[in-house]
Amino acid sequence: MIICAILVYSQIQYVRNKPLGFSKDNLIQIEKAGEFTNPVKTELFRQELLKAGVITAATEYYAGLTNGGDNSADITWPGHDQHWLYSWNNRVAGYDFTQTLGLKILEGRDFSRNFSSDTSSVLLNEAAVKSMELQKPLGKQFKKSGKLFTIIGVLQDYNYESASYRTAPTITYLSNHTHEADRTILLRLNPKHNLSSAIQTINEWNRRLNPAYPSELIFIDQEMEDKLANEKLLSSLSNLFGGFAIFISCLGLLGLALYIAEQRSKEISIRKVLGADLSNILFLLNKDFLILVVLSNLIACPLAYIISYQWLQKFDYSIELTIWPMLTTTGLSLLIAIFTVGIQSFKIAKANPIDALKYE
Repeated sequence: MIICAILVYSQIQYVRNKPLGFSKDNLIQIEKAGEFTNPVKTELFRQELLKAGVITAATEYYAGLTNGGDNSADITWPGHDQHWLYSWNNRVAGYDFTQTLGLKILEGRDFSRNFSSDTSSVLLNEAAVKSMELQKPLGKQFKKSGKLFTIIGVLQDYNYESASYRTAPTITYLSNHTHEADRTILLRLNPKHNLSSAIQTINEWNRRLNPAYPSELIFIDQEMEDKLANEKLLSSLSNLFGGFAIFISCLGLLGLALYIAEQRSKEISIRKVLGADLSNILFLLNKDFLILVVLSNLIACPLAYIISYQWLQKFDYSIELTIWPMLTTTGLSLLIAIFTVGIQSFKIAKANPIDALKYE
């Protein structure tokens, strides 16, 4: 249990600290409903927030950022394998997409208001370029449902669903300002602006422009944290049962120590009378317990390794299994055994031998 608790905690920390490829801090989303389905109102909302200094960028986006996109396989390009079924994650975004999310453009550019042709342009992530096996993707074209699209930019892979899993091949299209295409507005908060004041300003402009739909602000960093809910629950349960197992083990060791000390009290007293010192008696009483603890660890460690290995296989990104959790657990169990049994052994070793031998 201790080994599993350590590994579960380590995996959660690894996923939590793993770079996502975009900046989740100071990023919020609100639903694009009511008046905000009108692109004029959405643009006015963006302009007023920029003017107030509470945001640095904003864009429209399909559904929630951390939700799964629409998958499709109806995409063809020169050189694609007709016998291979490809699956693509389709996303729809507005202008200032990369700036709002903090994405890194590896090649090309973002969608721009200066290019009317961007309505038939797309952005690909690294995984999509790799799946298409494109050496020079910029300017390449492909068809989706019979419509021709041109690749204008390649984005570094960003993990928008869960940092535990590999990024899916993703194609991002420019929004056509319909409710079916983009359902949320992403806002990049200005880190130099007071957070509560910024939220108040956003809510105020939402009431002015979209009074029938009160704004519900969703923080992306919290959304990503919620993705680890199951793992955090498992970690809590592992810690709970691990602590309970340690407590039960201590009680068992203490009871066994009391029993053996009682059985060997006369032997210990005779040894003391014959000149045995305190360290020899303590070693005599503790060595059998320590051997049992080492043997139990030799059995438990391989089992814990197998269970942990199987659990980690469900993640695309996971920690490396090393010997250190096993060594740490073995050392901890030995310390617990020495502390638990040692206290009782010390009492027996310091006892007056006359008390045990006076009736013999």
